[in-house]
Amino acid sequence: MEQTESFDRRKAVQNSKYICGVVEGFYGRPWTPEQRKHLFKRQNQLGLTTYLYAPKDDIKHRSLWRELYNNEEMTYLRNLVESAKDNNVNFVYAISPGKDILYSSDEEMDTLKNKLDQVRSVGCDSFAVLFDDIEVQMQDEDQKQFTSFAHAQVHIANTIFKYLNTKTFMFCPTEYCESRAVPTLESSQYLNTIGEQLAGDIHIMWTGPRVISRYLTVEHLARVGSVMRRKPLIWDNLHANDYDLKKIFMGPMMHRSVKIKEFTSGLLSNPNGRYEANFVPFHTLSDWNAADRDLRENESGISSRNGVILNIDCNTETIYVPEVSLVNAVSTWIDEFITPSVTNAPQPPQLTADVAGYVPDRRECVWLLDLPETHGVIRPEPVMPAEIATENIIQSAVAPEEPVPSELNSLAAEYSQPMETEDPVESQEDESMVSVDEDVSAPVVLPGLATTAEEIRNQRLSLLCATCEMYYLPFENGPRVQSMFKDFRWLMQNASVMKKSFKEIETLDPLQSEWLVKYDGVNEFLTSAIDSFFFITQAPNKAILSEIVPYAFDAHSCCVLLIAVARWMMQGNALDNPENNLFEDFGSTEERWINQNGFRSETMRVLNVVDDIEVLLSNKIFLPLCMFCFDIRPFTIADKEYISGMVTVMLTTNQELLHRRATNFADRNIIPFLCSGAEHNFLCEKVDETGHKVRPVCYASAHFDGTLFSNFLITYKEKLKEKYRGLIEDSKIGSTKLTDEYIEFIQNSQTPMDIEEWYPKIPDQIFENYPAWVETYFGMDASDAHPMRKVIQVVAVTLAMNGSRGYFLTVAIDDIERQKYFLELGLTDLGLSICQRFRIFGQTLRSTSRQSSTSE
Repeated sequence: MEQTESFDRRKAVQNSKYICGVVEGFYGRPWTPEQRKHLFKRQNQLGLTTYLYAPKDDIKHRSLWRELYNNEEMTYLRNLVESAKDNNVNFVYAISPGKDILYSSDEEMDTLKNKLDQVRSVGCDSFAVLFDDIEVQMQDEDQKQFTSFAHAQVHIANTIFKYLNTKTFMFCPTEYCESRAVPTLESSQYLNTIGEQLAGDIHIMWTGPRVISRYLTVEHLARVGSVMRRKPLIWDNLHANDYDLKKIFMGPMMHRSVKIKEFTSGLLSNPNGRYEANFVPFHTLSDWNAADRDLRENESGISSRNGVILNIDCNTETIYVPEVSLVNAVSTWIDEFITPSVTNAPQPPQLTADVAGYVPDRRECVWLLDLPETHGVIRPEPVMPAEIATENIIQSAVAPEEPVPSELNSLAAEYSQPMETEDPVESQEDESMVSVDEDVSAPVVLPGLATTAEEIRNQRLSLLCATCEMYYLPFENGPRVQSMFKDFRWLMQNASVMKKSFKEIETLDPLQSEWLVKYDGVNEFLTSAIDSFFFITQAPNKAILSEIVPYAFDAHSCCVLLIAVARWMMQGNALDNPENNLFEDFGSTEERWINQNGFRSETMRVLNVVDDIEVLLSNKIFLPLCMFCFDIRPFTIADKEYISGMVTVMLTTNQELLHRRATNFADRNIIPFLCSGAEHNFLCEKVDETGHKVRPVCYASAHFDGTLFSNFLITYKEKLKEKYRGLIEDSKIGSTKLTDEYIEFIQNSQTPMDIEEWYPKIPDQIFENYPAWVETYFGMDASDAHPMRKVIQVVAVTLAMNGSRGYFLTVAIDDIERQKYFLELGLTDLGLSICQRFRIFGQTLRSTSRQSSTSE
């Protein structure tokens, strides 16, 4: 319905009695004071009028609730309260005394009053008392005074509410969702007592059917309101990630009809602990809060460009469409990515160059060109050239597996870093190691990329939307991710159709055509997702980068694995994988949020052809991390010279010797695998922002039948001996045919002249449980360690897809570091080769029982 021209939606939302905003109520590292102040500014922009201070692990909020704040802490608290008021945000201070309070003690009551009086002295006029996640057994003294646990809590809440005479007062019950109601929602004595006896003006908090509720329906909330004798205040854990810090959730506000506002007194989002990951959740909550209604079933084609505006600055009827709201939010978020940050980022370790002296470059990126300001962007004051280089930020990033702190004080002066390392090291001062974008607003024209403002905007949208869809919501991936995985499973189930040869598109059979169409869709999304890693890691806003990059790194790792397997299947190397040979879904719909959903989990599920796939894909990161995007693809004999070029680095400047060295390498490492029928050959390449391959990084070849390959080597070695007969003779002692430079070169390149020593002799029993033979080549440095791990994963998955029980690889007996590397990856030490010059490492892929079941 059209509103009058004078209608001010922003003012209407801010003046509404409906409570909508953010609760900092998660377990784990609390936000910093700087982040909270930034949040208040953002809330003011978005019309989110309430902030509830309730960080579970903030020491004086919960575990040491009795302790008063010192002068320094009071100064921080005063600044927060004043900052909130300056931004039209109601600061609600919550206290959680339920872990150890003696409900019947007058002394405890006085202690609680004194603590809240202290907070009130800095201008806070709204409070909350929380009794969530505590033991339900009362102490003996309390049982003498109160007939039930509920009566004891009501006594505390009503007494404090009357004493403070507050603007807003909230209460969180111990049974705060339907799944925790005993025995049921309607028959819970606890909830009925709370509803009957709690003061009518106190808001009762509620999370929904479960702790993390996928759906909040009108029917459910009406039932809750009947029990509570008032409209519940929603504590929404939809985007909370404190139960699994490997995940963040950047999807939109979903499965909450706008109509539920009629059945609730408010909704507070308890979001990701990673503050910067909440941009989209907060913006879509703002759209939801400002909307008049949901999209009706008979409406279609709704978008922000044809009259339906989904932010709070409009004066027409607004319709909430989660998917459109997400796109609008991401479009706005781009401006924050390209704005240099002023908040402190972690102090990084020094940058480490690889053996070739290569320092990963900072790419200029067309996606970072400046755009006009848009609604909801908070632009910090400009700073001098980026205080910490992007590469150093990535270097300092760790796997997102932070332990939950036992006690912290986020109001203390020393609590300032949004992400900290255990051993801070001074940032690299060498100018050659640190590069800065001097003008991020100047267009950068790159081949094959968009150059107009509209094209650039669309590229950015695609990249960041892909990231949001990979880290969507607890119960589901984004729509495009769901479609991609569905198509990927279909590709695996029908992979053998690509073994049928064809010369022209006209000779494709219908199933091949369908296969290639689905492949194109999978490839398009995964390529976009990989490109988003470029965008995120090059963002001038280091505050965003420091918190998002571990997740972007993990998503990139999954994507390069999936796209490499898809390319391998497209080349016709895979056998059919029936449905029962791929994976089985697990977990109920309501409980999947615990640990079984998300992009990484779905990657493991779709690649569950390997036993213990979770162990294979475990997020072991070799620090320092590689600081570039890479790609993995199958390779053929046509790539022989390109790959062999890796071995020419830093050996000599003599081009003739380098050519001979590359030829020797190809003869020894590449040709025997490709000529013996190996179909599991993968090359990792560094790629730039245009998608062009810059250089090979590492590779692996695997022959499915190691025994067959071993037999092939017998004949192949004779051919090599014939080819290198002259060189071998000339290298004998006393020969004058070889120059001193060539002899030294041969020695430095560690190429033995005895061709029998080129290859290990493998005991027969190895082939029984580890039948596939794998050969790897990579440098033991920061730039190769992680990419090589991904290549090994690709090889393992593709071998398992074709039914291999396991694989082995060999390492020279004196190469201790490389042996440690493979042990770190989870391979098993299988002992020495017959020739005693190599150590053998193996990994089981499929158990014998699984082999027999899938072959029936």
